[in-house]
Amino acid sequence: MLKTTVSLITTLLISTALFAQSYTIAPQESKVTVTGTSTIHDWESAAEEFSGSATINMEEGKLVSIEGLTFNVLVEGIKSGKGGMDKKTYDALNEKKHPNIVFKLNNIAEINADSLVANGSLTISGKTNDIQMKVGYELLEDGTITFKGSKALKMTDYNVDPPTAMLGTIKAGNEVEVHFDAKFVQ
Repeated sequence: MLKTTVSLITTLLISTALFAQSYTIAPQESKVTVTGTSTIHDWESAAEEFSGSATINMEEGKLVSIEGLTFNVLVEGIKSGKGGMDKKTYDALNEKKHPNIVFKLNNIAEINADSLVANGSLTISGKTNDIQMKVGYELLEDGTITFKGSKALKMTDYNVDPPTAMLGTIKAGNEVEVHFDAKFVQ
């Protein structure tokens, strides 16, 4: 009886572990942008250098949970296509002292058939705040998973002064929105 119970528990543990898979982001098939406003025009910058990984638990072809997800954006990899604006962005984000923007998943509050609610810690310019966001997801036939969503943030919540130009006559708005379309592969 004891041998049967131990065998059953071992089988269950092994079966459960088989569903947990390690994933990493495919940067060439993913996109992260930041949009905002200024006193003269709206603007957009793309994150060109980022990485991420997660342990994703699947059961019968359905997403059950996500553990250990981290997402890292290199500040110097954020590009607007305008060198002067990029330099002001790096200065505002204190890139020399804090070269990375990091999101770490704390937990998944809710999972539905095609969306989830994620709670995590976001660190920008050395300041960490807890955030919650709704994220759409799609499980693809090739085993990859895409996560899509956006999150509005205030720069001042991260001790970031909105960048200015022309002796302060041009000023970025305090609120920005981060948009992501991230593909994770095994």
